[in-house]
Amino acid sequence: MPQPANNCNTSFQKVKRSIKVLNNRGDSMIPQTNAFLKLGGGLRGIAGRTSSVGISFLRRILGKRGVRTNLEFLVETILEDNDNKVNLPENALHTARAIENFFIANHILPNRIAVDGVPGSGKSTLAKALAARLDMKAVCLDHYDMDRPVSFASTFAIFEHHRLLRTQDIECFDALIHIDQPVTVSRQNILKRKRGAYLVDIMDFDRLKIIGEKAFSLADGQAVSMDKYVRLKTRPAKGFNDRRNLARELREKGFTRAGLNKEQQIFLSVTGTARKGFTAYLNTGAYKQEFVAALLEGMAGRPRRKR
Repeated sequence: MPQPANNCNTSFQKVKRSIKVLNNRGDSMIPQTNAFLKLGGGLRGIAGRTSSVGISFLRRILGKRGVRTNLEFLVETILEDNDNKVNLPENALHTARAIENFFIANHILPNRIAVDGVPGSGKSTLAKALAARLDMKAVCLDHYDMDRPVSFASTFAIFEHHRLLRTQDIECFDALIHIDQPVTVSRQNILKRKRGAYLVDIMDFDRLKIIGEKAFSLADGQAVSMDKYVRLKTRPAKGFNDRRNLARELREKGFTRAGLNKEQQIFLSVTGTARKGFTAYLNTGAYKQEFVAALLEGMAGRPRRKR
């Protein structure tokens, strides 16, 4: 069966034929023609090797557990019926009951609740379980731009995101919930659920956790443990005052916060460097080893098989 023509090779052959026509016009063109042919051949080789590097790199990252597991989730989402109701785990139901009992005992009727924690810590699960107990709605902010102010106009709602407390104005919330789960457990949870498993490869979970813990600690109010990893703060009469507390802390450390948003200020206080956004938590060396190996393989070229 004839093989489809390679676009790069086809174009090069056309140029080669055109140059041969020019050669017939006189020997003076031969040196320039040969030089051009060598250049064209070199470019063709570079294009081929670049393609080889890309294919090799793709093959290698597909071997990473996080990427492979996330692809499995996408395939299962397409092939399986996802309309079936998923039962919430017992530990989430138990924590939700404990939070409900705390509100009842303290005569608190929350209007808005914020849930924060690293990816895979169980924010969505807890928010759904708690929403069912309190007759509220759970709002996932995964597809919101957390670098901009989010509207929390909805009432009787539980909002959850892993960057919620560090980026947003939290004074509208009646309660803050922070899930302080070890990152090793959260990473394993992501791999088990499969959805978003690529985050295991590319995100610095320790950095996410440190900044999240700081954001929660900046808010006034007593932290009450609801279970092994879940802590809760209710809004004091004078508010959480996290921005005021952060400003004071930066002044004491000799930092200037002018022009910096909340997340940058927290980063500055914790690490000494102002950072923000999703990229602030990326593991920049995530695929470095795979890329270098693919580059070396592509540039060296694979040995041809003997016929």
